[in-house]
Amino acid sequence: MPQHEPDSLTPRRFPGELNGPQQSRLRITCHYIDKLLSDAEHILHQATSQSPFPRYVIDVTPAQVRVTEDYVRRLRAQLLRALDWQQLKPKPPDIPATHAVLTNLAFIAIAVEELRPSYMRGSGVVPEDAVDELNGVVHELRSLVEGMERYLRQELGTNLESRLQKLEQTGYDVALLRAIEQIVTRHGLVEFRPRIALLASRMEDDNLEVALFGRVSSGKSSLLNALLDTDILPVGVNPITAVPTKLRYGATLQAAVTYGDGRNEIIPIEQLAVLVTEQGNPGNLRNVVRALVEVPSRRLKQGIVLVDTPGLGSLARKGAAETLAYLPVCDLAMLLIDAGTTLNEEDIGTLGLLYEAGIPALVLLSKSDLMAEGDLHRAVAYIEQQLDHELGITIRVHAVSSIPAARALLDHFFERELLPRFEDAQSLRQDSVARKIGALRDSVIAALDTTLDREKREGSQPAVAPPELEARLRLITGEIGELGRQLDHTWLELGESAQSVIDRAVDCAISWVRLNPGQQITGIQLSEWIQDVVQGNLTPRLEQMRTAMQRAIENLQDVAKSLGSAEAPSVQEVDDILREAPRFELATLPAETTAGRWKWLGERVVRSATRSSLMKSIGPTLKEELHVYGYALRQWGDQAIRKMEMAVNSYADAYRAQIHRLSGFSNGTTDTAQLKSDLHLLRNWNSAEVSDLAEKRA
Repeated sequence: MPQHEPDSLTPRRFPGELNGPQQSRLRITCHYIDKLLSDAEHILHQATSQSPFPRYVIDVTPAQVRVTEDYVRRLRAQLLRALDWQQLKPKPPDIPATHAVLTNLAFIAIAVEELRPSYMRGSGVVPEDAVDELNGVVHELRSLVEGMERYLRQELGTNLESRLQKLEQTGYDVALLRAIEQIVTRHGLVEFRPRIALLASRMEDDNLEVALFGRVSSGKSSLLNALLDTDILPVGVNPITAVPTKLRYGATLQAAVTYGDGRNEIIPIEQLAVLVTEQGNPGNLRNVVRALVEVPSRRLKQGIVLVDTPGLGSLARKGAAETLAYLPVCDLAMLLIDAGTTLNEEDIGTLGLLYEAGIPALVLLSKSDLMAEGDLHRAVAYIEQQLDHELGITIRVHAVSSIPAARALLDHFFERELLPRFEDAQSLRQDSVARKIGALRDSVIAALDTTLDREKREGSQPAVAPPELEARLRLITGEIGELGRQLDHTWLELGESAQSVIDRAVDCAISWVRLNPGQQITGIQLSEWIQDVVQGNLTPRLEQMRTAMQRAIENLQDVAKSLGSAEAPSVQEVDDILREAPRFELATLPAETTAGRWKWLGERVVRSATRSSLMKSIGPTLKEELHVYGYALRQWGDQAIRKMEMAVNSYADAYRAQIHRLSGFSNGTTDTAQLKSDLHLLRNWNSAEVSDLAEKRA
C-alpha cells in the first residue's frame, strides 16, 4: 500500500507523549497530591499553631518533622519532573490571596451573626442575664472581623506608612508615629493600628472651617465673592442662600451637592444657584443638605474652608435646641451686621447662640462703604457697646465692604484677623496631635513592657480583676452594636407620622389661638409648628443615642483608668457625631387659615377647620417629605452608629489586648532582643542618638 504523508494540520507527537485528556489527568493528579502534601505540612506544624482548637495530637519530634519535610520536598520535586516529562508546567496562581481571605471572612461573619440570641434560641431559651454579654461576644468578634477586612480592603491599598511619609512634608512631626507604626507591625500589636490610622486622618484633614452668619441680605455671599475675588456665589436682590455652601481650595473650579438621602452629585458650576438659593430651590424642595465648591483661590490654599450659611431668621430668637443643631460644624464664625440697618435683636440672638455653642466669633460691619468715616466709627462703637450690654461680651467690630473701591478694608481684615487665627489653629491642632501621639507611645510601651516581663509587673496589675474588666468591655461593645438595630425601625416610623404631626401642629395652633383670639394663623407659623413637632419626635431618639454613647465612653474611661492607660476617648466625640443629624425643613409653606377668628364658635370648630386646612394644603406633600426624611435619618443613623462603633472598638480592642497580656495570654513567640531595642527607642525618643537610630531604621 502506498505510504500517506502525514497531514500537515496534525500536530507532531514526540516519543512517549500522552494525549490531551491524559496530560490533563496527570496535571490534575499532581496538583491534588501537592494539596495533600500542604495538608500534611499543616498537620506537622500544629504544635506551633496559635489555634485554641487543635485537631491533632503531635506525636513527632522536631527532628522527625524535619525528616518528613525532606520527603515532602522530594515528592514535590518529583511531581515537577513528571510534568516536565510531558513538557507541562504547573498552572500559575490566579486567585489573589486577599480575595481568598476575604471570602473566608465573609463566612466567618455569617457564623458570628448566628451567635446572636435570636438565633441561639433555636437551641433553647437564652437566660436573660446572658443576653447582653452574648450580644457583646457577637460584636467583639464582628469588630475584629471588620477590622481585618478593613485592613485588607483599604490599608493594603492606601499604605499607612506612605501616608505618614506624606504628612511629614506638610510640617507635622510624625517621625515618632512612623516608629510606633513599625514597632506595632513588628510585634503584631494590631489593636493599636486603628488609633494610628485615626491620628493620620486627623492630620490629613487640617482645614479651618470659617462660617458666615447674618440676616437675609446682609451681604454674606457678596463678601465671600469679594474675599476670594470670584463671582461663584449668587448675589442680588432675589437670590437668598437656602442651604450651607462650603468653599475650599481646589486646583480647578467645580461644585458638588449632598442630598438628604445621602446621595452626592457633581454639578456644573452654573447650576449652583438653582440648588442653593431660595429662588432656584424654594423651601429647599430638592432636599439639598449642603453644597461644596472647590475654588482655585490663594486665600483658601492654606486650608481655610469658608461656609455661606442661610440666615437664621426667627430661629436665632427662639434659642431652642433645634437652632443649635442647625448651626454648621465650624472652628470660627463671622457674624455680618448690615451697616444699612445696624444691630438688631436677630444679630444679638445669633451671636449669643454661637457663644453658647462654644464657637468663637468675629463681628463684621458689612457694606461699610455706605457710611461716612465719622458715622462709621460711631456705628462700630455703638455695636460694641450694645454687645457688651446685651451679652456681656467685649468684642471688636471690623468694618468691611465687598465693593472694589473699598477692597482695602477686606484685605486688611483677612491679613490682620483671619489669617493669624488660622495659623494659631494649626499650631493648636499640631499640639493636640503631639499629645495624642505621646499618649499612644505610652500605651505601646506598656504593652511591650508587659510582654517582656509580666512576672515583675505585679504593681501594674489593674485595680479591677481582668475578667471583670473584659466583661465590662463586652457589655459596652454589645450595647453600642445593638443600638443601630434598636433604632432602625424608629427612623422609618418618623417618616410615616404625617397624621400625628398634623394633629400635634393643630394642638399648637389651638394653644396660640387661646392667647391671640381672633387673629389669623399664618403659613409661616404653621410651618414652624410642624417642624417643631417633627424635631420633638426626633429628640428622644437622639437622646437615646447620646445617652448610650456617653455611657460607653464613660465606661471606657473607667477601664482605661483601671489599666493605667493614657489613652481614653472624650465625650466630645459624641457631640461631633450627633451634630450632623439631618434637619427637617418643609419645602412648601402651608396655606394661612382664618380659623383663629372663629373662636366664638368654640375650639372644636377651630380645631376641625385648622386641621382641614392643613390636610388640604400640606397633607400629601408632608407625607412624602416625611418619608424622604425618615429614609435620610435611617442612613444618617447607620453612619453615626458605625462611627461610634469604630471609635469604641478602637479603644476597647487595645484595652482587651492589654488585659490578655496581663492575664498571661500570649500572642506568639517574643523576640526579646528586638523588643528591648524597641522599648529603648520609645522610652528615649527625644534623645538625638535614638532619633538618628529611628531615621536609619525608617
